[in-house]
Amino acid sequence: MPAYIAFLIDIRDQAAFSGYARAAAPTYAMYGGGVALRGPIVDLLEGDVDVKHDARLVVLQFPSLEKARAWWHSPQYQAAVKLRQHPVSDSRVLLVDGVDLGNQHAPQRQKPLLQ
Repeated sequence: MPAYIAFLIDIRDQAAFSGYARAAAPTYAMYGGGVALRGPIVDLLEGDVDVKHDARLVVLQFPSLEKARAWWHSPQYQAAVKLRQHPVSDSRVLLVDGVDLGNQHAPQRQKPLLQ
């Protein structure tokens, strides 16, 4: 089953944060990971999340929870983490157990809806 690491990042220093992004990106593939979603947060549609002006949402996908955890704790990534920490950015990071969407099927109906 896939696993995801989701970052909600408030960037304080864009130039310094770019150094983190360049250092972190090559480490994903070492653990079978890649970027599933990345972009600025345009609007908060519901709820109470304190989203700053320069907030980003980044979601990485890995083949398993084990691979995601191995990447997070790897010396390669941990060297990059220091480049994004305060005062460069404030981050909230979540590990999410994924669902294999490729094996989902529409429910089979016993009888047609209209006869």
